Amino acid sequence: MLLVSGANGNLAKSVIANLLRMADAADILVMTRDPDSAHARDLAARGVTVRHGDFDAPETLGPAFAGATRALLISTYADNSERLRQNLAALEAAKAAGVRHVLYTSFLGAGPDHLSEHSQRVHWPTEQAITASGLGYTILRHALYAEILVGDLDDTLATGVLHRCGGTAACTYIARDDLGFSAATILAGGGYENRILNETMERSYTGDEVAEAIARCFGRPVRYESVAAEDWPAYMTEKWGLPPALAASTIGTMRAIEAGQFDLVSDDYRTVTGRRPLTLDEFLAGVRSARA
Repeated sequence: MLLVSGANGNLAKSVIANLLRMADAADILVMTRDPDSAHARDLAARGVTVRHGDFDAPETLGPAFAGATRALLISTYADNSERLRQNLAALEAAKAAGVRHVLYTSFLGAGPDHLSEHSQRVHWPTEQAITASGLGYTILRHALYAEILVGDLDDTLATGVLHRCGGTAACTYIARDDLGFSAATILAGGGYENRILNETMERSYTGDEVAEAIARCFGRPVRYESVAAEDWPAYMTEKWGLPPALAASTIGTMRAIEAGQFDLVSDDYRTVTGRRPLTLDEFLAGVRSARA
């Protein structure tokens, strides 16, 4: 069976939706902290096996992984001080339950010297544990979600200013639904054994170029205004309602953007899926259509 963790999360929902087009529902197993959610109940009605599994409750993980042969582990949005412990508990339970191949959603450029706190404290050590586990693995290193460019879209369009970190550095992005498709493709189809894949759009963008793309798509003047990394958490809390502690953990990621650590482009997505990822203009056009 094919398992997806964090079934109520946005990435997992995309993976599962794609899996349902690639595999029989009876072969799909999902894990969630809330198996009584509307989404989980809908999946169960479609024939998907839904189980309670909580990375913070190791006793739930063995039963949740039972019978799975390939599993996608999606890191939670807990504080970075907790996420590595959660990931290691899930990895241990997956191995004990007989899972043979683990896919893990990591971060582009993950490594001990990356400026992002997420990479240093969570993704890199999780990758190291997975590669040393004896299990087959595929590490999916994701570029930044394109969705972070439109989290405050109403404010951007109203003020004509796109506030983002990065200065003049370029950064690569990818649409979350593209990532859902590629993860489902590997989960259902196999292959990419013991590989690290970098998943990005086919080019990177500066803040000015992102602003220009938003202006083109929505027919309004938009300019880019750089925000210092240290000021970004307050902006996220004010505009997006992100809890201050979680927002504070993004400072390192913003510094990494400023340093050009996310200016990395790969064709791994096309290799896996046989299609190119959405361009920024295509992604924004989809956002415009959804808003309409």
